[in-house]
Amino acid sequence: MEIGIVGRSPRDTLLQVHKFPLTGRAYQLCAFNHRTNHYEPLTKTTNVVDLASLYRETGDIPWILGLSGGKDSTALTMHLLETMEQLPPPIRNQKRVYITCVNTLVEAPPVIDHVHKFIERLHLYIQDRALPVEVIELVPEHEQTFWSNVIGRGYPTPIRKFRWCTDRMKIRPAQRFIKEQVEVFGDPPVVHFLLGTRFDESTARKATMDAHTRMDSDLHAHGTIPSASTIRPIENWSTDDVWSYLLKLDWANGMPNPFADINQDLSILYSDAAGGECPVIHDPSQQTCAGSRFGCWTCTVVSEDKSMNQMIASEKEIYDVGKLAKLAAFRDRLRDERNIPENRVQGRNRRGVTLVKDDGTVGTGSYTMEYRKGLLKDLLKLQHEVEMELISREELNFIEQVWNEEIVHLAKLDAGVA
Repeated sequence: MEIGIVGRSPRDTLLQVHKFPLTGRAYQLCAFNHRTNHYEPLTKTTNVVDLASLYRETGDIPWILGLSGGKDSTALTMHLLETMEQLPPPIRNQKRVYITCVNTLVEAPPVIDHVHKFIERLHLYIQDRALPVEVIELVPEHEQTFWSNVIGRGYPTPIRKFRWCTDRMKIRPAQRFIKEQVEVFGDPPVVHFLLGTRFDESTARKATMDAHTRMDSDLHAHGTIPSASTIRPIENWSTDDVWSYLLKLDWANGMPNPFADINQDLSILYSDAAGGECPVIHDPSQQTCAGSRFGCWTCTVVSEDKSMNQMIASEKEIYDVGKLAKLAAFRDRLRDERNIPENRVQGRNRRGVTLVKDDGTVGTGSYTMEYRKGLLKDLLKLQHEVEMELISREELNFIEQVWNEEIVHLAKLDAGVA
């Protein structure tokens, strides 16, 4: 059995092909299908999601692409734009396309800076090509931000089993956007979400994708919206495919890649986050930037923010490592102080106030008022030192409101009138 590589167009994925002997000197070319976990006879469309055909076939149903700024969602964004540019204007303009980016307001500074640069370039490109695409940056409501929940309500910082942040800071802003656009998406919403998920990201990712896969279609089930579907255009791309596509020099219609320089900066960001190990063509047994993780600078779900620490260790001026080190130290403090008994209200709840559930859906947290006041004081000090906005005036106002309501409630309990 021999292994070969099939060539591809700029938008298709590399396919690993096995030559299975038939009779004599004849061979049957087969490609591995991740959905069935079997090798299947190679056809023109094997393992390739035809995005242009899907665009035509889905008519005026709107598309939403979630852009995180990472390599996969960036490649997917480029793939969509390059596909649209090659469609005839009547087909291209038949649907509304949205590229949404959720800014949690506590993103790692180097990452959100890069995302904003990419979005700025996106706006210029879309305007120049007259594409029916709208780029929207979404943020959590001020009463649902990280600091409003931790310092205001007293929620313990997130851990793997208590990950309230994802719902309140990422999922809800996207849901709110759809609900506020009833005239576009309908009620219930009929929409197709473009996802940058890939089978070879991890075993867990593959299992999740398999659970929502429709075997006879490229329109897959959505986990929470029955009337919506998901499209996974790069589901079979490898990490090398992604980087090759991001850094390629050519573009549709013989034009140069309009994002090549910004994507080069992205590759450097990944490389620095992985300690300088980020080859584009690599030995699979070696360390690559595929394992780099970008997230919120406040994240306590992980014990160590390796990407942030590696950027600090690079000592590059572009990262202002002195400021990043101060942020990293504050994050470590949040992690270390999370389970100190003195920082928590002892007992089942805070004097009659229902504690927050594991999913973060109800009540208030267990951090004491004294601890929360200390956190706020030190956060404002940190904000002054790093000269960047870490907490907004709206969040401060909300925190003050929550504290005042809690003081009134406790006073009523003491007076026996609550």
